[in-house]
Amino acid sequence: MTVPLITVRNGVGPDWTAADYDSLLVLTELGVSRPAARVTRARRGRPLRRAVRAMLRTVLTTTGPVPLRATGRGLAR
Repeated sequence: MTVPLITVRNGVGPDWTAADYDSLLVLTELGVSRPAARVTRARRGRPLRRAVRAMLRTVLTTTGPVPLRATGRGLAR
């Protein structure tokens, strides 16, 4: 396999890692339009996802109200 010469294009940043360049090469070989934009979008942080996970950790680790148990006549504490 020959390694193509990578030219700096719009969207390719100096902070890209080897995995980013590999992804760019794969997407280019597959014929994907705007492969550098796709790699850049995949590198972006996901603040909403981080916030949701932090909220779920908080909810799951804090103690909540006493759970209800089922009785013959309905719910009781």
